Amino acid sequence: MGKLKKQNAITLVALVITIVILLILAGISISALTNTGIFAKAKEAKKQSENAEKEQSQTLSEYEKELNKYTSVDLASNINNFFDVTTELHDENGNKIVVPAGYKIVVNDDTNNAMTVEKGIVIEDDRGNEYVWVPCTTEDSKTQLQYKRTEWDDKMYEGTRSIKDELTLIDAKCSDKDKANGLTDDKLAEIVEQIKFEKESVSKNGGYYIGRYEVGDENGKAVIKADKTPEAGEGINWSAVYEMARGIGGGTGATTYLCSSYAWDTAINFIQNNGFPNYAIAREDSYNENWSDKNVIYDGGTKPAGTMQRLSTGKTTPKCNIFDMGGNVAEFTTEVIPSYNLPVILRGGDFTNSHPSCPRYNVDTSYAYIGSGFRVTLFVK
Repeated sequence: MGKLKKQNAITLVALVITIVILLILAGISISALTNTGIFAKAKEAKKQSENAEKEQSQTLSEYEKELNKYTSVDLASNINNFFDVTTELHDENGNKIVVPAGYKIVVNDDTNNAMTVEKGIVIEDDRGNEYVWVPCTTEDSKTQLQYKRTEWDDKMYEGTRSIKDELTLIDAKCSDKDKANGLTDDKLAEIVEQIKFEKESVSKNGGYYIGRYEVGDENGKAVIKADKTPEAGEGINWSAVYEMARGIGGGTGATTYLCSSYAWDTAINFIQNNGFPNYAIAREDSYNENWSDKNVIYDGGTKPAGTMQRLSTGKTTPKCNIFDMGGNVAEFTTEVIPSYNLPVILRGGDFTNSHPSCPRYNVDTSYAYIGSGFRVTLFVK
């Protein structure tokens, strides 16, 4: 019995010693690995791999930008081809243009075949209605045009103050007089949703489209084409143009609206940034806008200064391919002030006065005059 106990004791001690030796050897091995820098080298390799991935991503991004300049996705090769799906293209300077499904890019002889965003890229639907791309962002950017309302410091004209942001209409109510003339609570709610969608579209697509011309009449149909009589006069009040703008439609990849204060002001700033720096408040002769005290020279004739004559769409000089935001007919917008004595806002001048593009004028909801019209905008879905 004694020997058995002794043998068991020796075996247990041997086992403990073996474990201790193994632990010591493991510690020595780990220490050796650490001292030889294997772990450090592994960490360094991981870091180098991550840096290589970042550099590769940056290089690919730079290559993509360069390719966009040359593949411009060559606008010229896409002229007069209707797109089946919404498509992103680039001009010769690498600027993005998003063409909605159901539209095509067109080149017009009267604009020297403009092929850059700054000159005014024009698209057309299958009915011939034309729109101009206005690149912008919803962000507060120092390098990009921002999609926003603007209040110009213009002391010469009354009524230019930015009166009512459409987004504030969410809590507004219309008077009985408003409702009798078509300005209803439902329309206010629609306008709020319109502005929200406009901002979402701009944020997603980097811009929007504005009607190249004031809306004109073509055999009783509202169109956005040259050489048409502006939709204005008896029966063409705010409610009428609001519905007409939404009904123009066209294509499947975009939605038409009556021009908002956001879209109007951003388009004016786009024009000012690209060759017409004082367009909001100035009335320079070179602008060739249809103001009552200015000559207007156009194909087929001249309207002498001091003459009050409404012209067909597209007769004056375009700014970035956009016509008549300064004159010809003043334009209704979605900027309204419900329950106010004069709740509807008109923008720009008309052929009976000499106002530039920035002023805001208050009129009644029933107001329908030969000198007032409207413009449509197009937002990519």
